[in-house]
Amino acid sequence: AHKQKKTKKKRAWASGQLSTDVTASEMGLKSLSSNSIFDPDYIKELVNDIRKFSHMLLYLKEAIFSDCFKEVIHIRLEELLRVLKSIMNKHQNLNSVDLQNAAEMLTAKVKAVNFTEVNEENKNDVFQEVFSSIETLAFTFGNILTNFLMGDVGNDSLLRLPVSRETKSFENVSVESVDSSSEKGNFSPLELDNVLLKNTDSIELALSYAKTWSKYTKNIVSWVEKKLNLELESTRNMVKLAEATRTNIGVQEFMPLQSLFTNALLNDIESSHLLQQTIAALQANKFVQPLLGRKNEMEKQRKEIKELWKQEQNKMLEAENALKKAKLLCMQRQDEYEKAKSSMFRAEEEHLSSSGALAKNLNKQLEKKRRLEEEALQKVEEASELYKVCVTNVEERRNDLENTKREILTQLRTLVFQCDLTLKAVTVNLFNMQHLQAASLADSLQSLCDSAKLYDPGQEYSEFVKATNSTEEDKVDGNVNKHLNSSQTSEFGPANSLEDVVRLPDSSNKIEEDRCSNSADITGPSFIRSWTFGMFSDSESTGGSSESRSLDSESISPGDFHRKLPRTPSSGTMSSADDLDEREPSSPSETGPNSLGTFKKTLMSKAALTHKFRKLRSPTKCRDCEGIVVFQGVECEECLLVCHRKCLENLVIICGHQKLPGKIQLFGAEFTQVAKKEPDGIPFILKICASEIENRALCLQGIYRVCGNKIKTEKLCQALENGMHLVDISEFSSHDICDVLKLYLRQLPEPFILFRL
Repeated sequence: AHKQKKTKKKRAWASGQLSTDVTASEMGLKSLSSNSIFDPDYIKELVNDIRKFSHMLLYLKEAIFSDCFKEVIHIRLEELLRVLKSIMNKHQNLNSVDLQNAAEMLTAKVKAVNFTEVNEENKNDVFQEVFSSIETLAFTFGNILTNFLMGDVGNDSLLRLPVSRETKSFENVSVESVDSSSEKGNFSPLELDNVLLKNTDSIELALSYAKTWSKYTKNIVSWVEKKLNLELESTRNMVKLAEATRTNIGVQEFMPLQSLFTNALLNDIESSHLLQQTIAALQANKFVQPLLGRKNEMEKQRKEIKELWKQEQNKMLEAENALKKAKLLCMQRQDEYEKAKSSMFRAEEEHLSSSGALAKNLNKQLEKKRRLEEEALQKVEEASELYKVCVTNVEERRNDLENTKREILTQLRTLVFQCDLTLKAVTVNLFNMQHLQAASLADSLQSLCDSAKLYDPGQEYSEFVKATNSTEEDKVDGNVNKHLNSSQTSEFGPANSLEDVVRLPDSSNKIEEDRCSNSADITGPSFIRSWTFGMFSDSESTGGSSESRSLDSESISPGDFHRKLPRTPSSGTMSSADDLDEREPSSPSETGPNSLGTFKKTLMSKAALTHKFRKLRSPTKCRDCEGIVVFQGVECEECLLVCHRKCLENLVIICGHQKLPGKIQLFGAEFTQVAKKEPDGIPFILKICASEIENRALCLQGIYRVCGNKIKTEKLCQALENGMHLVDISEFSSHDICDVLKLYLRQLPEPFILFRL
């Protein structure tokens, strides 16, 4: 009671001292506020800061008087120093050396306390110097504030902006915010544990919260997984739909907003691919896996903690049961001793009143009862010792249980904080990635909307009418050229080979020879339509039917039309590509004007015009579609290229006037393996594609971003492996060429910048 009175007196003294300081400060500030020189907002802010400092001092003293935990006292001291530093930085007139020294002294006194030796008896003596330092700090702060309010410090400094300045007394204090956790209503970690320790069911409550957290996380993960699966399936269907729609509208020309919808479909495909990558990342290490791992760890540790707590409780229960048994035994031994003692007392009385022979018998009984009394007394002492041991064991078990309880609460709190941190991180990842996805989609849609507003209705229809007019003019020019060429051919007699059909007589010989040597430089009128991928659908690029064809928007005009080939006799009857030097001379029937009448309606590409074809009778493999040639096959006399007759329209391999080498593995092969076959050490695919891109695609927007046609890209890759340098890529789309270049670089086993670098 005496100690409690002293404690109450000290608390009352501290509260009165601090309240006196605050009251004096407020009175001085009220008197200053009447002066128009001082800003009322500044005065109000200064009052709030002083009250905050006073509250921090009271909180520190309360922590010392009540809990006396080292961590709690250090936390409160750090909060006090943080508030004091904020006040000194904000109000430079209150920043003085005396106040810094007082704060340093308080910090040193608190750090010098040995908390392991503190108990209820010596608490006041141990913290006497700390209390004195707190009072000194409060007194110094009050004096400096009083001097400032009385005008001893220049008032003009109040109007200056506060200058942030580090002081030596706060070098090791981390400042995150001025407001303390106590003022916000939040508990520090140690305070959380102390609050739970006062509850008898604290462990059960904490374990129940951990179990609920696991169930909550399981539901969140289940929702995200199901949502991601649905979105993944939707993106796959979206890609299929966009690809099919893009193929269908690509064969139609002069349609309004065609390029805009093509870009929209490409954006859908690209956004679907990005969404698939996002989904894969969220399913892997961005959301699902980290959260599931943290949930499993929570469940594992929760079960271990529950089992440990159960074992400790069982031990405590055993100790309490042993104590109860020892107490009952002690009481029983005490009763037995009392009975033996009472019997001994009666025997002594009888012995004193008896004499003679009867006395001898009483002596024997007296000795026997005395011996029984001593044995009962000894049992009482043993029972008392056992009871004391049980009491000691119960106290030890109770202390161990409290320590275990504190450790378990700390472990559960740390575990919950870690789980919350993981949940926060993955949640940020989830919504951030979804935001980026939605933002990119919104930007692309806005761009398409702005482009659609710029379209002039009827523009494509006008282009269609112009193209139709130019087509009629081309037909008239084609008929005139056909008449002239047929008349020139009749002057020189019938042609002896397909080369005579391809070449123009006399003045046209030089032009056609240049066309054979460089198919990309053909300038004169041709009997046969120029080769292009745009003149047949994607399904026909692998050797299918050529009944329905479409025009490529980049390389063909509406004026192109079909022209017929003059009949040309064959110059050989090779049956395979291996016996070219052993062929028999042509028979008169094969060199006649009707020997190759089957080529009359065959359409040939520009690359096919460079070959000298003849009939093929032996089955072999087509170099264009890589199918087996059984019937309707042709073979070049010079390079021995073999292909279907229907593939002549799509052929892209130029004649090299020597035997065509076999197919090579280009994509996925080592860079050095392809480069060593070139004189300059550069793979031919890089030179061909780069040269074509530099010639006609440097100013094309999105050259590497926009994807080309998948079927055309695959055909060009196949042709490059079959024909190497002899492939004519001038008629391919720029995006197709870029796709092939990117595919080659992507499939290199080791990139240009080596892994070891």
